[in-house]
Amino acid sequence: MVGQRTVYDDITRISEDYFGPVAARFVSRIVANHLNKKPEQVTLKDLPNLINWIQLSMAMVTDETAVISEYVSRLNELTKT
Repeated sequence: MVGQRTVYDDITRISEDYFGPVAARFVSRIVANHLNKKPEQVTLKDLPNLINWIQLSMAMVTDETAVISEYVSRLNELTKT
């Protein structure tokens, strides 16, 4: 449906605060490579696994544990919707 937000959209929106304009590419690659799905196929059930992969990837690019924790916490909030 046109105009309906997806789980991928929500993840990307949060990720933009940490990765800027490359957030969609970052999330899409993790979804494709680790979940073997297209971004629009991501569901709430995929979130725990996806968040783990995002956390691991983020830890590879920064040692700012507070930033990683904040990012993961915000993503985890999506599981409560």
